[in-house]
Amino acid sequence: QSNALLEEEFRYLRTNLMSVTVDERPRAVVVTSSTAGEGKTTVAINLALALAQADLRVVLVDADLRRPAVTRYLQIEGSVGLTNALIGDAPVGALIQTWGTHHLSVLAAGAVVPNPSELLGSRAMSQLLAQFREDYDIVVLDGAPLAVTDSASLSRHTDGALVVVNARRTQAKQLARSLATLELLRIRVLGIVLNQTPSDRRAEHYSTYGPQTRA
Repeated sequence: QSNALLEEEFRYLRTNLMSVTVDERPRAVVVTSSTAGEGKTTVAINLALALAQADLRVVLVDADLRRPAVTRYLQIEGSVGLTNALIGDAPVGALIQTWGTHHLSVLAAGAVVPNPSELLGSRAMSQLLAQFREDYDIVVLDGAPLAVTDSASLSRHTDGALVVVNARRTQAKQLARSLATLELLRIRVLGIVLNQTPSDRRAEHYSTYGPQTRA
């Protein structure tokens, strides 16, 4: 697909996300998937960019503390970030980086920690997101796959999750298990992003989105 078409698709995703509720739009969203390699990081990055292009104040947080990839894609510093802020090594304001012409704010994953799930579910994480809600219009978090508990712990502090589904590799039972986990924990599914459909020749991009849908 052309870059123009891909940009249009992410603008469509942005519009759907912003209209998922009539009364109040989501302010903190986790982008996750059932397993690794389904394209969640690219969806999170491009969604954040689309939101920033709409003149919204956006912070993109790499919250996949096991296999962080945001800084690798954006080619920015990744050795300090979220974990450092949560354990009190540095104020979060000193860790935020700005990327691109639309001034997208980015918080890298930071130092490796032995207990990512506990850290993401901590009071410190809740307080950080509360601060971000004050400072930004929307927070986009690239979370770990739902095969581990990290994103479930993180999602409790947010307005819900976008679940990325790879049409070529995600098994129906994997998706069903992921959705069941989110439902059990009463975490709202804001939508499902279908990635790498047969019409899509570029592996890292999604093609459709449907708020509150199930596959």
